[in-house]
Amino acid sequence: MKRWVFLIIGTLILSSLLGCATTGLRSELILNDEYFEVAHNQIQKAEESIYLIAYLFLVYDYKDAYSNRLLKDLIDAHKRGVEVHVILDYPKPQVLGEEEPKNQEVYEKLKAAGIDVRFDSEEIRTHNKVLVIDREIIIVGSHNYSFDGLKYNNETSLLIRDRGRAKELIEYFEGIE
Repeated sequence: MKRWVFLIIGTLILSSLLGCATTGLRSELILNDEYFEVAHNQIQKAEESIYLIAYLFLVYDYKDAYSNRLLKDLIDAHKRGVEVHVILDYPKPQVLGEEEPKNQEVYEKLKAAGIDVRFDSEEIRTHNKVLVIDREIIIVGSHNYSFDGLKYNNETSLLIRDRGRAKELIEYFEGIE
């Protein structure tokens, strides 16, 4: 009888521990310029897919700018067989008082590399900053892919490992027009 009691209690404890381990939220806080290293490493480790929604993604004449390096990471991932999908906010220079449309150069570089890239609707601003890697790793927060956003601004993002939420974000991505 004692053996059965220990077996049942042991099974319950093990089940509850495994349940916490498989459904528990695993996250990592990313502050300020830490974002580049985290995103850079995660994109380089991607094996299956990358989904990126970016409000602002800029490239610079300075080749080692963080956003330039992340652009290269996306192109390299695509070259090694990872599915890469990107949505950028539609360039609205007339609305923002800009001389040149933001995101246009990145769009053209991604398109030229054969990456699935598109703009959102001209009428809607997509202000998201979401990266989903291998349908499990999510990086979401305030970081724009710009020199200031990745290097100098006070920014906060969160890395979350959660397949269920990643699936929801991919469905959200696919619904953006």
